[in-house]
Amino acid sequence: MNHVEFINEAYTKDGLRLPMVHFNSKEKNICVIFIHGMCQTIIDNYFAIECGNLLSKNKIGFLYEHNRGYSIENDILMKDGSFTRCGCMYEIFEDCILDIDLAIDKAKELGYKKIILMGHSYGCNKLIYYYYKKHPDILGMILASAPDMVGIHLLHQKDYKNLLKEAKSNIDNGNPTKLLSNLVEDYMYMSSQTYYNWFNICSNLNNLPVMNNSDNWYQFESIDVPILTFSGSNESDNYLHLDLLKNKAKSCNDFEYEIIENADHFYHNKENEISSFILEWIKKKF
Repeated sequence: MNHVEFINEAYTKDGLRLPMVHFNSKEKNICVIFIHGMCQTIIDNYFAIECGNLLSKNKIGFLYEHNRGYSIENDILMKDGSFTRCGCMYEIFEDCILDIDLAIDKAKELGYKKIILMGHSYGCNKLIYYYYKKHPDILGMILASAPDMVGIHLLHQKDYKNLLKEAKSNIDNGNPTKLLSNLVEDYMYMSSQTYYNWFNICSNLNNLPVMNNSDNWYQFESIDVPILTFSGSNESDNYLHLDLLKNKAKSCNDFEYEIIENADHFYHNKENEISSFILEWIKKKF
């Protein structure tokens, strides 16, 4: 393993401490910033760790940041010494801007001149929204298993309308952090404010509407840097319409995609293949 350091004293503009793992490169030209998916942590994505190892060996930095939605529920240390309750149960989607800002600022502080943004799963939706809102100066974007978050939820959450109504009622009654009465997608409880923020009809999270065939592609259409996207062939159908993504990337004139054979959502036993694939794309493009 190459030189790896944990960065613990990094705070967002609203005061949250978000740790990062930095795979250090001897050259400070390019850094890939990795944004993890729903409920994940900086130790869950083994393929990301392998990617960091390989890239740093090839003089490309890799910065893997916790975001405020890490794990299902957590208490995050604040800069003033207090704690705030967060995690996936309480996360507000638009706050991802503050988290990604922090990672980009840290990469620049470490001396890197150029940035590539990489997301996995729900992290991809965050990067798409971030690019739409801030149009950052980056080389390109890597989207691993980019999901239609709202479409998947509507498919699996049969009591969706009741939960949305319950969430709105709790918010209106001054109880935004009250947990909903039923599990979300059979595995986690979610606060009313988070559920309504994610899944109301005007949600900013609905930025890859593969399944519900809506016209809400405007965020994705704003990306005008090279894009690499891939999914595993063993993932559900929602993840496999990469040709549609290419068609909808109207501002991007350099779009590549690949279905990775015999790979699942976390690319188990495909870590080396994925890492090499990403490295070759970077070397070819930049």
